[in-house]
Amino acid sequence: MKTNIQIIVAGGGYAGIQAALGLEQLLKDSHSKIQLIDRNEYHTLLPSLPELISKRGFSIIYYKDIMRKKRINLIQANIINIDLNRKLVFTTEHSHPLGYDFLVLSLGSRPYLPNIPGLREYAFQFNSIENAKKIAERLSSKEMITDSTETKNILIGGGGATGVEVAGEIASLNKKKDQQQNKNLKVILISPKLLAGFPSSTINWARAYFEALNVELLLGCENYITEVRPDLVCLKSGRNIKSTMLIWTGGVTALPILQQIGLKTGYKGRVLVNKFLQAEGRKNVFVLGDAALILDSKGYPVPTTAYFAEQHGKIAAQNIYSIISNREDTMKEYKAESPWPDNFAISIGADFGVSRIKGLNLYGYSASKVKKLIKMKYLKDIGGRRVF
Repeated sequence: MKTNIQIIVAGGGYAGIQAALGLEQLLKDSHSKIQLIDRNEYHTLLPSLPELISKRGFSIIYYKDIMRKKRINLIQANIINIDLNRKLVFTTEHSHPLGYDFLVLSLGSRPYLPNIPGLREYAFQFNSIENAKKIAERLSSKEMITDSTETKNILIGGGGATGVEVAGEIASLNKKKDQQQNKNLKVILISPKLLAGFPSSTINWARAYFEALNVELLLGCENYITEVRPDLVCLKSGRNIKSTMLIWTGGVTALPILQQIGLKTGYKGRVLVNKFLQAEGRKNVFVLGDAALILDSKGYPVPTTAYFAEQHGKIAAQNIYSIISNREDTMKEYKAESPWPDNFAISIGADFGVSRIKGLNLYGYSASKVKKLIKMKYLKDIGGRRVF
């Protein structure tokens, strides 16, 4: 086995954590060095972000608790450049670059913002702890709770899993409140499709529950958002909707640094990788999670979800270990599931959800508990303790 190997894991999301922990376990008897670089001191539990809107649950876990008694060096810094030819990573916290033998790029993503006039200026994005807190603060502001006969429209732009969870969280929270001042708050979800790619039974259950929550669904291409103003959202159909607040959940895109450093990118800036999750032309660079462009057996990009990111991290760790051990013939291929998703859990408020686990479909209260159990199992697996 090769010794004194330097491994840098760039990004501590679901893929990066699994890669770092997997490598630490596989290389425990070697003199290899594993460094995890992230701008935060905590790992974000992204599937739990909607819970912050109603101030239930928790969504972060500190790296120091995950890495307790682990031979992983945490570097809290921003990555500003990477020289792939010289195998160097430049950060904001070091006057000199960090060298590596293997690089794992799991830098996550940022919200995908199409060229819609006013979207960047007036919409609330939803991709971080900070985003979720701002939305929660706005929903509990005087503007929202002041008694008024005027309807306050909360618009959700995007009908994927995140949009459904955000709309469900706000609507179920509002339904539980009996205060007179909240009776005129209305949640409207706007999207060409609802839960595109998910089973029809799942979509039907979500529709039915949204109806019970009095959520208005504006679906179809004619409802594509064409312009956003401070208090108005314009649709392709010509309809204008008065808006108290617009929350954008219309997907994500990869960070621009991936293309800037010379990696080959495709759909939404994601990096082209081979079957072993290596960047094209870079056998020592593995790209995972939201940053990787992986196609399923039907040629569609694998979704950017925590479930898939965890799989990427585990396989990348095994493949790096195979190379270090001079056993490249044991490297594992990543085979994307198709049709997807075979495993998912979506909460629509605290007491309702839709899920599929190993072919078993669940709906309602039991499905909402499945998501909580998945979260607890994940925390146990990564060994984290302190949470917020």
